[in-house]
Amino acid sequence: MTTKEGYMEEKATQERAVERTRSAHQGDEAHQGDEAHQGDEAWKSMRCSDFGHEALPGTAKPMTLFLAVEYLKGWGRDIMDDDVLGDLTAPLKKVLKDNGASMQFIRKPGKAGQFRDERKLYIARTDQGTCFTTRISGVEDLLHLDIQALADGTWGTSELPARPVDRVNHPIMLVCTHGKRDRCCAIKGRPLAAGMQTCFSGDEVWETSHSKGHRFAATMILLPWGYSYGRIPTSQAIDAVKTSAQGHMYLTGLRGRGCWDVPGQTAEIAVAQQLGAHTVPVGSLVVRTTTDQEHQRAEEKIAADTHDRLAGAAQRNATPNDWRSQTAWRTVETSRGDTWVVQLEQVSAGKVMASCGKPPKDGKPGWHNMSPRSRSSR
Repeated sequence: MTTKEGYMEEKATQERAVERTRSAHQGDEAHQGDEAHQGDEAWKSMRCSDFGHEALPGTAKPMTLFLAVEYLKGWGRDIMDDDVLGDLTAPLKKVLKDNGASMQFIRKPGKAGQFRDERKLYIARTDQGTCFTTRISGVEDLLHLDIQALADGTWGTSELPARPVDRVNHPIMLVCTHGKRDRCCAIKGRPLAAGMQTCFSGDEVWETSHSKGHRFAATMILLPWGYSYGRIPTSQAIDAVKTSAQGHMYLTGLRGRGCWDVPGQTAEIAVAQQLGAHTVPVGSLVVRTTTDQEHQRAEEKIAADTHDRLAGAAQRNATPNDWRSQTAWRTVETSRGDTWVVQLEQVSAGKVMASCGKPPKDGKPGWHNMSPRSRSSR
């Protein structure tokens, strides 16, 4: 073989090798594309409440002055839009804003809940654990009510004719069944509400519109204290109502109390868990900002008890300030006069599916209780 012929043969061999490599690479890309497509299809068909293991504490719906309004018509995706309320939307939003109130629609479970002659209105002050109820003819009545006075159990300066305002002396569980907001709420919420209704003959159980966090479905709100719950089956949801009626705080599936901020919600649950189930009167724990003096005493005690762990944390961070910037402090007071100073650390929530049909993404950082806690008596 001549030198020219050898060169041509070597070149042809190289070209065949390049072609094989290109074909293999294209095959890998196609395979990866198929896997990516299959992955997309997987999360598109997955329920958001079946994805991930995000911690429950600190995820409660914020609420202090809360209105639950019986509304029998369609809820739409958002109850506060023109498709649902029409011309009432703007003035009703103003009423809620002026009173610092939040609102959800409610109805009784099942078909019977769609045909009622009278509608109920509940107004709860979750920070006080009080709730009052009255009858209304429709949501438009809210435009003429003295919301603050009604929340205190009086009719106030309402322009409507006098009607009874009754104090609610039993727990009320609102189960989110808002399927137009997310399908998990319908799939998991409606059977739970129906199952609970078989155990209570009064007005303890209602279906409700969006209650925040359908990825925790079935989700519930317990009035009058504004506790949010999630991921608990019917039997435990029934226990939550019964336990609360007996005056005890129910801890299983508890996400937090809406009148506290996110670290405060986590701190309350941490103290309640430390004290033990069925030992804390429902709604009795009070969360507040930790004073400088409490902070210093608690930090000194925690540092003494956990010197090695804190030393390791200081070494892993550039400065003590970097470490401190990821922590929060809340003080929790019990009805017995004990004070707990709780240190919380901000942690990643990991990947979450905010709603069904949406791709997973990084969730908002949550707060994790850092044991131990400092305890003292007043």
